[in-house]
Amino acid sequence: MVSAAKRPSRAGRRSNGTMPMLKANSASSTAFGASCKPSKPMVVNWVNPYPPPSVKLKKDLRRAIHTAIKEISDDLEGDYQLNTAVAELMKLSNALGSADCYTSGVYSEGIQTLLTLLAPFAPHISEELWQQLGGTDSIHRQPWPKADPTALVADEITLVIQVMGKTRGAIQVPATASQAELEEAAKQSDIGQRYLAGKTIKKVIVVPGKLVNFVLAS
Repeated sequence: MVSAAKRPSRAGRRSNGTMPMLKANSASSTAFGASCKPSKPMVVNWVNPYPPPSVKLKKDLRRAIHTAIKEISDDLEGDYQLNTAVAELMKLSNALGSADCYTSGVYSEGIQTLLTLLAPFAPHISEELWQQLGGTDSIHRQPWPKADPTALVADEITLVIQVMGKTRGAIQVPATASQAELEEAAKQSDIGQRYLAGKTIKKVIVVPGKLVNFVLAS
């Protein structure tokens, strides 16, 4: 155990609480920082905590943004459908919360759109958040957003796989896939391999864009 007399004084400690480094040569009167200068400049590999988002991620987020615009705009026309409008706001909020692209323009578009769509339902908090984002004018003076039809087009769809009318799972397939391609994708999927192995397929019912149902021979 080190005695109290040999412990370094408070003055000998660094300001950040760590112990000072020993000198490289105790016989030298030169300070450690001056005698041990590196011969080459230090190279620091900085890792960006926000890597560039993928094209698909940005497309998916933009589709969520413009889907919310379309659905909420429809809900506020004619007979108000406030419950479904709030549900769409929650969907957009969740999409933004799970999107790992905070520095992209699409994310900024999503935040501004969310606040604009939220303004009729929660005017005070929307205004406060808008000002915190740097808005120079009231959020209630902003134009209502318009849905971009091109952003609503999906590259992929969710295809439900059924066996004897019972849902066994779902897969992602290209939105432009033909009926034959949907059937083949369902057969070759892990779900199809699991439930169709060793079975005889009697009939295949394909509902384009929705599901594939395999009817098995008894």
